[in-house]
Amino acid sequence: MKKPDWEAIKREYCAGQLSIRALAEKYGVSDTAIRKRAKAGEWPKPEKVRKTGSHNSGANLRTKDKKSISKIENIELPEIENQIEESRSIASRYGLNDMQAKFVSEYLIDLDKTAAYKRAGYKCEGLTGAAAARRLYRHVSVNKAIRDALEAREKRTHITQDAVLNWWWDIATANANEISEFRRLCCRHCWGIDNKYQWINEQEYQEESEKRTNNGKPAPLDDGGYGFDSTLDPNPDCPRCNGEGQGRAHFHDSRDLSISARRLYAGVKQGKFGLEVITRNQDDALKMVGQHLGMLKNKTEISGPDGRAISQVSYTPEDYAKAQQMLEGKLPGLD
Repeated sequence: MKKPDWEAIKREYCAGQLSIRALAEKYGVSDTAIRKRAKAGEWPKPEKVRKTGSHNSGANLRTKDKKSISKIENIELPEIENQIEESRSIASRYGLNDMQAKFVSEYLIDLDKTAAYKRAGYKCEGLTGAAAARRLYRHVSVNKAIRDALEAREKRTHITQDAVLNWWWDIATANANEISEFRRLCCRHCWGIDNKYQWINEQEYQEESEKRTNNGKPAPLDDGGYGFDSTLDPNPDCPRCNGEGQGRAHFHDSRDLSISARRLYAGVKQGKFGLEVITRNQDDALKMVGQHLGMLKNKTEISGPDGRAISQVSYTPEDYAKAQQMLEGKLPGLD
């Protein structure tokens, strides 16, 4: 992290052309730090600047400046100002510097340490950046600020870790048969008279008879009787299906699902192969539960002692030659 140029800050502070807040934003430090440094070093500030700073014309200049920026940035400016104020509030409350406070704010967006580390303005890359991000995350004051912010978020949204865990657990353990089933049900011959073809009713029989007659085919027989019920179990003594029946898909009424099955259920869609039930992935839900409880490790972190980055040393051919000469001097018999 580059150290602020306090000599340059002092020169511009004494010149009085910029406000303390503008100086802070320009050099990446807090306005509180500038005030403390100015007070401790007794930096002189021209009298006319004080008058100009409190004069209406000076106020109008700053206001005009801000309005022109507002027109350019439109709605985004208030959001940026809110983020800056939030970072300053975090910095003052937990004793953090500006970049540490920025890291806290960025981490709360997606809970990604490395990405937040980069967005906060730190320059490390790769494994070094990841290790540095973990070290910053474990910083006592930084971690306290993050924990407090997450707890405050839970209270605002009424979403707790237990509620999320219960939601995932319901999805992982829901009985999919409450949504759809594959059933083995009776065939047309199972419960017909003498196991002959059974019709639903006389109307179905008449319609099929007319269709066959119009096509020049003989009319079917109805000696198996009427009253076919497709929801009955197969007849174990049926000579046609040997008691196996016929396989049929059945979709339950989604209005009658239990709480866990309703969370598993994600809707239906009509495709070229018919109606398809959409459900959430139960394996993924179970993995989320395991991660939440610390049962699974997502990745292997490579770092040095105490989480520090692994030091890397690059040797040139000249370095190897010097090392070889040193060894030959100490070990004369070495080939």
